Amino acid sequence: MPDPITLSKRAAAFSKGFASDPLTHWPFPTIARQAYGNLAGFRQNLYGSVHESYRRLTGRPTTPESLRSEVHEDARKLRRTGTFMARDWVERDVVDQIERRILEVLNTDAILHSDYMSLLEGEKLAQSVPEIFKVFNPKVVALLESYFGGGFVVNSTTFRLTRHVPDEVRKQGEIYSDHWHNDSIATSGLSLFVLLKDLDLDGGPTAALDIPSTRAVVRGGYTSRGHDSVARSGIEANPGKVEMTGPAGTILIVNVARCLHRAGIPAPGKEREWLQFRLYPCSGPTDASRLRGTKILKYTNGIVQDY
Repeated sequence: MPDPITLSKRAAAFSKGFASDPLTHWPFPTIARQAYGNLAGFRQNLYGSVHESYRRLTGRPTTPESLRSEVHEDARKLRRTGTFMARDWVERDVVDQIERRILEVLNTDAILHSDYMSLLEGEKLAQSVPEIFKVFNPKVVALLESYFGGGFVVNSTTFRLTRHVPDEVRKQGEIYSDHWHNDSIATSGLSLFVLLKDLDLDGGPTAALDIPSTRAVVRGGYTSRGHDSVARSGIEANPGKVEMTGPAGTILIVNVARCLHRAGIPAPGKEREWLQFRLYPCSGPTDASRLRGTKILKYTNGIVQDY
């Protein structure tokens, strides 16, 4: 048992942390795992649910009702399960144009370039390759507005080209989020993934577990991506898992705060190219032609991106 001085220091450190930011300290993480059934955090769930409900009550979609009716069932599925995948919603010529422009930029510049990954993100990607926003065609926007109950903002964007990672390197730690985890963001947000290159299971697809399955796994005792090896076998065989494979232009929409998810590792000689957009509901009309900040990040993550 620790000595009294050590116990006193621990108590003081806990008291200081709890006083400054109580919702991230015990017992709130434990409460969040059992009450919400994910690992996103108490604040992200509480504030996110309020944000989401308020926007649905006050939002005004801008897409025609006829188009939203066409995707109504898809939006309901997305709300119920937290995942939605479609293989024919983004035109191949649009995807080919985006990929060509991104690879041209990568040949001259990249935020990160290594043996295992090349990365472009944020304003650098948005300004260098504005064609990425063509992903938000009328059908995609209609689905998202039907889900959110109104307009939404594109808050961030990332392109990743991932390659095979040898086992000896993987043993040293994660290279690109290949352990099962929830993102610690407001649960009102969504991530939209787009394949820029045909991908099969050998290519290391993104995988996600739907909301009901995530709840069962988390309430069953999964507490950390650090314990991934213990839980992986059970999660991988779960019928609620979806893997993002298919032709270029395939989209996967995931509530990454509520759904456990992970990146895959491409097999030797394989690689994966994909875009990710992070989306949040907003009070005004949708403007999916640029990146915009959202105040929900101020309350859940302590930052506001102001573009």
